[in-house]
Amino acid sequence: MALLPTLLAFALLAWAPPADPPADPDAPFEQPQPQVDKQNIDELRQGAFGGQEYAMPFTAEELELSEVLEIALDENVDFQNRVIAVEISEANILAALGAYDVTLTAGVELSLSKTTPRGSAFVFSRGSRSQTAYIGLARKLETGGNISLRVELSRTVTDQPNNPFAATSGGVSTLAQYQIRPTLSFSHPLLKGMGLKVNRAQINQAKLARSTAEANELSQAQNMVRDIVSAYWDVLFAKRDLANKHQSVELAKQQLDRTNAQVRAGRLAAVESKAVEQSLAQRETDVILAENRLLESSLTLRTLMGQEFADRDTLGVLPSTDPEAFEVDVIDTQTAIESALANNPQVRQLEVALASKRIDEVVQANNRLPQLDFTANYSPAGRSVDSSPSAQSGDPGSRGSWGEAFRNFITEDVARDGLFAEYTVTGALDLTWSIQNRTAKGNHQRVLAEIRQAELNLKQIRQTTSTSVIRANNNLRSAAKRYELANLSVELAEQNLAAEQARFEVGRSTNYDVLFRIDELTAAQSTTLQAQIDYLKAKVEMQSLTGEILPAYGLDLPGVDR
Repeated sequence: MALLPTLLAFALLAWAPPADPPADPDAPFEQPQPQVDKQNIDELRQGAFGGQEYAMPFTAEELELSEVLEIALDENVDFQNRVIAVEISEANILAALGAYDVTLTAGVELSLSKTTPRGSAFVFSRGSRSQTAYIGLARKLETGGNISLRVELSRTVTDQPNNPFAATSGGVSTLAQYQIRPTLSFSHPLLKGMGLKVNRAQINQAKLARSTAEANELSQAQNMVRDIVSAYWDVLFAKRDLANKHQSVELAKQQLDRTNAQVRAGRLAAVESKAVEQSLAQRETDVILAENRLLESSLTLRTLMGQEFADRDTLGVLPSTDPEAFEVDVIDTQTAIESALANNPQVRQLEVALASKRIDEVVQANNRLPQLDFTANYSPAGRSVDSSPSAQSGDPGSRGSWGEAFRNFITEDVARDGLFAEYTVTGALDLTWSIQNRTAKGNHQRVLAEIRQAELNLKQIRQTTSTSVIRANNNLRSAAKRYELANLSVELAEQNLAAEQARFEVGRSTNYDVLFRIDELTAAQSTTLQAQIDYLKAKVEMQSLTGEILPAYGLDLPGVDR
């Protein structure tokens, strides 16, 4: 229909009366001709409609879909960020487990003291020198308590006055003491802070955070593959559309050749060729626009792949994965919905978020309890002390030793005196109670509200996912039916064009009719192509929703549970 105004304009130009008729009625009448440069017009025609071989204005390369996806997994920045996020979450789990690591403590201490008697004060020591070494192990318990064991060895040498009431005149004895003292300490909350669920909450939440990171990675990968595959099909559409536009140009050129032959034979006026040339120029313009669409869709695809353009000479993409024909998949909607709800990473993310909130609720409920802590210490000791000689008893005295200190750990009569000769036992209960307890109550109520909110969000995403599956399945059905009808339309359009060209050859049709049939064929081809691309894009959308997209294209994410 767009050619009708053009043909009418040429007809009016051919038959219009002269603008200024001659004054002499006997003078012969001549139609005024426009002043044009015929040589320039011929050059323009040769440039636009010549037979030179076609070359695209930009460099392009053929890429298979598998190559595109492989490059994207290596170079896409968003996806790589999600992979790193999983690594960070795994490191957070390790850090949370570190709360229950065994801690080793050790040390050495040296001490020197000197006391000078002053006035009439009693003096029991004129000075001392001690060396102490200790080693200990401690660990936090998953139930909330702490346990530790510390072993201390010390040797103390004391300058002891023989007469503490006359320290300056009675002489000094040097006594050495050897002591070995292990200490076992245990503390545990009895109310607030007690329990495995409360104390392992940080670890469990770190593990859930890893699940969330993995779901984010999977979601990013699925969305990336979905977007890249859809963009790849868009490039394929642009490539085929460009081929259709070239075919339309070739058909118009053939019609121009037929018209020129008819003009040379005297069966058509020269204006008929101009009408076809105008239509051919418009089709050449369509080719240029199709080239632009191919370049634009190629740039979009390369951007999704994560490629840089600064030093890249090859910009265009020519898809070599070209499904000329495909079988229509029949998908049961209910089965697809169940698969999507089970595998969709967005559903998984909200399920993990809900589980994390429930862990928070356990912790905040426990925080509302009073703080009641039990602490106990048990510290046996083994000592050995020098004995000073006694003139009155005739005791020559003795030297202490480490061996004697170890022997003194155990009593001589275990049945009568118990196992250890010396020990210290302590025990304590400490209570802390916030009477109003408003902070703990407020935090608990907040978490309960967040759980209800998370449940609503999960319900909403389930509804959205189900709706998306229904729409995707309907798009599959609709595109498949359109493709079937469009193929029939192309076949009929080709037959109509052939028939119209045959009628034109015998003078029973016009250029307008033939060009109109060419337009019908081009439109039918475009409709067929669009239906096929819509089907392919609806299929990848369904695969993304049901979680089947990565296996469908031979991709795998190590370490991610799907």
